[in-house]
Amino acid sequence: MKFQSQHILDSKQFDREGLLEVFKIAKEMEEKGGRKLAEGKILATLFYEPSTRTRFSFETAMLRLGGGVVSGSDMVANSSHKKGESLEDTGRVVSRMADMIAMRHPEAGSVEKLASGSRVPVINAGDGVHEHPTQALLDVYTIWKEFDGKLEGLKVGMVGDLKNGRVPHSQYNLLKHFGVSFVFVAPEGLQMPEEYVGERVENLAEVISELDVIAMTRVQKERFTSEAEAEKYAGAYVLDSELMGKVKKSAIVIHPLPRVDEIAVEVDDDGRARYFDQVENGVAVRMALICLVLGFDE
Repeated sequence: MKFQSQHILDSKQFDREGLLEVFKIAKEMEEKGGRKLAEGKILATLFYEPSTRTRFSFETAMLRLGGGVVSGSDMVANSSHKKGESLEDTGRVVSRMADMIAMRHPEAGSVEKLASGSRVPVINAGDGVHEHPTQALLDVYTIWKEFDGKLEGLKVGMVGDLKNGRVPHSQYNLLKHFGVSFVFVAPEGLQMPEEYVGERVENLAEVISELDVIAMTRVQKERFTSEAEAEKYAGAYVLDSELMGKVKKSAIVIHPLPRVDEIAVEVDDDGRARYFDQVENGVAVRMALICLVLGFDE
């Protein structure tokens, strides 16, 4: 696949070869650092929705590469969005000042709108229930590292709000290139959309011993029409030490964070927990992606 000067809007853009290229460079970034490859370049982070890991990760990645950052951490309240500026025009304006844009927005398709007005590459940092391609990249990179690149035949369990969670959708689109099988664990009202192929179950305890990867996700309260509706699903799945007792010794637990109540704090000390390691992996993966898109992958 082609990376240089391309927008990264959707996990479906990636093929196996492209993923392996990202992972190879991310591993190099972990081992050698960025060596000022992006010196003189500027990343604009435009976030219309709250974020800790994703925004800081993009900004840290660019700074470690020697570039600079201009940060819009609350674009809804503190940008010309409040005056009625269109996303397309925001793209036209910001792309006159920055070399790359990373954007998050609560509405599906919004990042593509901004990209249509931009003359520099735009990376989707999450758009509503649609996609979160860079989170999925770092998730799959974490799995790829853990299993020494041998993903064929692994059984991946996705657990939680699979209807509204953009991360499981993106994870699926990337992992399908590696011959894994999927188990979707969710209440009936939060199941994975039908176009995603896998085993559908409601009871986590019944299948957890079969899984090589347990990909947890929270109930996406902000995607529901009311808090009362979201509360119906609160605590539907809680991964605790009792459940971990049924998990393979070789398995791993991942989570995009933030967690709410779906992973008990006691699990943090389990050697199979990888969700805080994912944060470090995310910086390396975003460094690699910035290098590829800006055209200095060496």
